[in-house]
Amino acid sequence: MRPANLSSSSALVGRDDELRRIVESAAPLVVVTGEAGIGRSSVLAAARERLADQGVTTITSRGARNERTRPYAVLSRLSAQLTAADDRPPASRPAPVAGQLADALSRATANHQRLAVFLDDLQWIDAGSLATLVPMVRTLVGSPITFVVALRSRMADSKAGRDALAGLVEDGLAEVIPLRPLRRAEVDALVTATLAARPGDTLSESLHRSCRGVPAAVLAAIDGHRRTGSLRIVQRHAYLAWPGKPPQPATDLPMFEDLRQLGEPAWPVVKALAVLHPLGDAATRLIAEAVGLSEAEVIEVLAGLRDEGVLRPGGRPRFRLPLLADSLAVCLGPYERRRLAQIAVTAIWTDGVEADPRYLAEQLVTAGKLVDPPRAVNELLAQGAMLDNGYFAERWLRAAVDLITDRGQRAWALFMHAAACCVHLRFAEAVDSASAVFAGHADLLPPEIVLELEMIYVVALFGSADIEALTAIVDEGWRTLPGGEGHRIVTRAAALCHLDRWREADEQLRSTREIWRDDNDAVAAFGLIFSTGTTSFLGRMAELRSAVADPAQRPLWDVERHRQEQLVELGWNLMTFGELDRSEALFAAHDLPAERRSLDNQVISAALAGRWDHALDVARVSLATGSSLGYAAAHTVMCREMSIILTARGRLAEARTVIENAQARGPMLLHLLSVPESDLEHALGAAERARRLVLDGIGLAVEGGLVVGTDELWLRMTEWHLAAGKATEARECAAEVIRIADLLDTGRARLHGFLATAIADRDGRAAAEAVSLARQRDQPFELANALSLLAGRELVEGKLLREAYELYDELDALLPRARLRQVMRDLDIAVPGRSATVAENERLLAALVTEGLTNRELAVVLGGSEKSVEGRLTRLFQRTGYRSRVELAAAMLTGEYPA
Repeated sequence: MRPANLSSSSALVGRDDELRRIVESAAPLVVVTGEAGIGRSSVLAAARERLADQGVTTITSRGARNERTRPYAVLSRLSAQLTAADDRPPASRPAPVAGQLADALSRATANHQRLAVFLDDLQWIDAGSLATLVPMVRTLVGSPITFVVALRSRMADSKAGRDALAGLVEDGLAEVIPLRPLRRAEVDALVTATLAARPGDTLSESLHRSCRGVPAAVLAAIDGHRRTGSLRIVQRHAYLAWPGKPPQPATDLPMFEDLRQLGEPAWPVVKALAVLHPLGDAATRLIAEAVGLSEAEVIEVLAGLRDEGVLRPGGRPRFRLPLLADSLAVCLGPYERRRLAQIAVTAIWTDGVEADPRYLAEQLVTAGKLVDPPRAVNELLAQGAMLDNGYFAERWLRAAVDLITDRGQRAWALFMHAAACCVHLRFAEAVDSASAVFAGHADLLPPEIVLELEMIYVVALFGSADIEALTAIVDEGWRTLPGGEGHRIVTRAAALCHLDRWREADEQLRSTREIWRDDNDAVAAFGLIFSTGTTSFLGRMAELRSAVADPAQRPLWDVERHRQEQLVELGWNLMTFGELDRSEALFAAHDLPAERRSLDNQVISAALAGRWDHALDVARVSLATGSSLGYAAAHTVMCREMSIILTARGRLAEARTVIENAQARGPMLLHLLSVPESDLEHALGAAERARRLVLDGIGLAVEGGLVVGTDELWLRMTEWHLAAGKATEARECAAEVIRIADLLDTGRARLHGFLATAIADRDGRAAAEAVSLARQRDQPFELANALSLLAGRELVEGKLLREAYELYDELDALLPRARLRQVMRDLDIAVPGRSATVAENERLLAALVTEGLTNRELAVVLGGSEKSVEGRLTRLFQRTGYRSRVELAAAMLTGEYPA
């Protein structure tokens, strides 16, 4: 079970001790044992390489399954290899096979001080070769010859192998080195070495469950997840986009080839078992039915599979590696799959065999019309409606749609399918099902459901990046949508919001408010969601304040899923304005914990609260799964917070990638990215471009009539003008910040107003108000930035710089902390912890090197010269032992540095 890409470097994770024992063993025979796929061959290859580096002559040979019945096959080949390696003429008379080997070994050691003979896959050794090799080992005591052999554990458990090996071990002539399954941390390390990315929790858990620590299985599973498109890599972290989706490894992998070589009837039996094993004790009878054997014959085959190590010993037939059961389906033909599914469903429905409902649903999908369609439809709809896993929900509901003939039931099934697909980010499928309803089934659904489907349609179009279709809805397409006038008004407003045309959406909703507000509860509820968002983003906060104060007055509040949707939307609106405390209070008041909120909501909350590690973890999952792509405004804000964190931690290339992907993915609220992008450019020394980005952000907001986030942009312009010595322009910008703060009356906007006034007018009272408000808001990065800005300009006590310094440390904000050290030195404020500072500087340097910065860029970011950077890199390499940037970057990835 060795995938072709099982490299020695990755396969040897967790094998240091075993490798050392092989190389240092003084026994004439070293036996490496372990189950199929455990990495015996890789360990032998690495041991041979080490011994060769020490000047030891090595010979390698491998057994084969078809040699078990060929007398002296292993001995003959080994003798031939030894003879070929000897440049002296062979003996004049051919000796018996045993004599040939002894002579070849003697001649080999005459030429070399030490010889190591590696024999792999010795479980296939023929009886004659085994009977010869065992006594020969006894003659090697004191000689420079060592045999290193590898065999599957079951070979050592056979009577002949067990007795022979026990005798040699007892006499001190053999050392057995078993290879254990990898621990979970070692599997994670293997994944990291293979993908150059650390596994996320879902991938780690999946591999741990399905592969049982067997390296070859881990690599086969990774290959299978790649093939399904489920494996996603984000910022050097690997995730499963659809955790429930089984991997589909290549059918030519050795793990399948080994089973094929078992021939008839084992191969068809093991394939049938892969489908039927969840049916427990009934599986044997059902396999017999499927492959045309008697139960007794199947039982005999299963016993052979246990001997081969494919199945667990004893009890009902179960695969030793769950991965095999999940993956063998790729080896089944279409008819085989449908027939086995039909047998499974019949056994459950007719014979009363117990099975997990999810297993039944999967078999119903595969069986199609081979089983009772109406009954299958009911099962599939019931399971699809309850499921949280998007991969299965989409499959089961789609299968139900394909089996339904009744128009009314088909309309409901299409709605359920579209909803499940939208929730689980399968946007193209959601568009298809919604379109099918609009084309001929909308009249069969209640008006509230039709509107919900229209909302799904808009979100899914955006998630599919079909801007042209959204624009078509806005232009004229909305007039022909199903439902009443209120439906069409709200759907057009939704499309306008997704096109970042907030002012037009606001005009549409304001001018028609009496129509949609007096329509059914669904129309009114969705109308208020979009109205609250548009008015607040345009600077009119009354509706948002009213909704937050008493959300229970909103339509559909008594329906749980709509209540949760409205809470998340209100909370997200508050967090877009930086109002974390009000958002968390809203969630707490209505019992909505973080795990029940959308991922982007969780990211923004954690980022503002200073839980940066958690924020990045959740953000990477969101990007890997695409969970926020249909909700681009939230996606933009999430990417904003993510890029702020990455820049502060010196991960500049990753920050740029996040910003560029957000800009490319959707047009919504992109001015909110201007400040983090400006900070990134400023860090790299592009001061003019940084200033231009802020101006462009202001222009973009003004063009769309947007006020949200502009207070921060004008604060930055205040800072830029002061740095350029333009006091008058700075005061003008500060006045604009104050105007926006009065308009919005949010904590963040008021803080920015105090900061702008303080620095533009050197107003100590405003500075004190800013410090007080920042402390109340309790957002660590915001507070640290405010303290740095004010204390650095000597508007508040210099000791507050130390507080900012500690806050940055808690956030692991390496870059602003490094800059603050220089400010503190300039103001004659002692920087605490000299040794810690040196280590931190090295860590920042390593992070920037990992990001691929050139020496010139490093000099700009670190505030030194290229020559000083060269010196710092030299000292870092000397201290750590890394020889290149590549080695250092790899160590950063695996967590080896800093340890």
